[in-house]
Amino acid sequence: MVNTFKPDTLTEALRIREETGALPFAGGTDLMVRYRAKNGMPPTIEGPVIFVDTISELRVIREAGSALEIGASVPLAVVAGDPGERAAYAESGASADASSLAAIPEVLRAAAADLGAPALRQRATMAGNVANASPAGDTVAALYVLDAEVILASSGGERVLAVTDFITGPGRTLLADNELITAIRIGRPLPDWGYWRKVGTRRANALTKISAAASAWTEAGRITRFTLAFGAVGPTVIRVPEAEALLNGKSSAHLIGSAGKELAAAAVEAAAPSIKPIDDQRSTARYRKTVALNLISEVISSLAAHLKENNT
Repeated sequence: MVNTFKPDTLTEALRIREETGALPFAGGTDLMVRYRAKNGMPPTIEGPVIFVDTISELRVIREAGSALEIGASVPLAVVAGDPGERAAYAESGASADASSLAAIPEVLRAAAADLGAPALRQRATMAGNVANASPAGDTVAALYVLDAEVILASSGGERVLAVTDFITGPGRTLLADNELITAIRIGRPLPDWGYWRKVGTRRANALTKISAAASAWTEAGRITRFTLAFGAVGPTVIRVPEAEALLNGKSSAHLIGSAGKELAAAAVEAAAPSIKPIDDQRSTARYRKTVALNLISEVISSLAAHLKENNT
């Protein structure tokens, strides 16, 4: 029988993690799939498990200096902005003020809202999505375009890694055996525009064949910074800096009509070498690459509409 621990505080959890190397369990939605057994048998998890879903320090959404921090055990339904879930979350004693909730970037809210069924979002956490390190993880692509950081804690202290550095490959991260993810940090200034698109076999509860995420920071009708990432087209989520650079400094006039088509074609050409999907049970490499490159035009059109609307 697997030993289980359910600490009340982060300090206690870190001590248990240090002494036993127990597997962290928050929402468990990824872990239950990873360790599932055949023929309807319960999942087989070797070694001890530490449940961290009710630790108050990990259930906080807060402004921390010049950054927004989302605790490791905050359910994705709260991140997505579900009013009922946010009310229930507050009633449970968790901490999140209205301004912090409102500050969650559009691309991250949309990605969280697209993950699975409502019951799944009520359990799933963003930290779990990151720790699972699947290149198809819905919130991971959003975190890539936000330049998010992972806050890691152990009994010996704290360290912070960019999410792009923390995830090293499919199912692989730099989480040490004595560490827990305590929060995801998103630095300011936050983007004023975001784009999210998930392509699957159907709209609801679909496994991701490909995902695209983008964010933009704009000022006086021009793009001051633009980020673009794709999920499920490589061993990790990928950013395409060559395509990103093409949009910096552009206004809506550069993104519409013939100029917009030329820009989209150039962005496609710049992004193409980085997109290296594989064939698997979900889709073919050819389909994934074609869809990813086609989505670039949709991203540019959406951003053009944002610039035009906010500069009139």
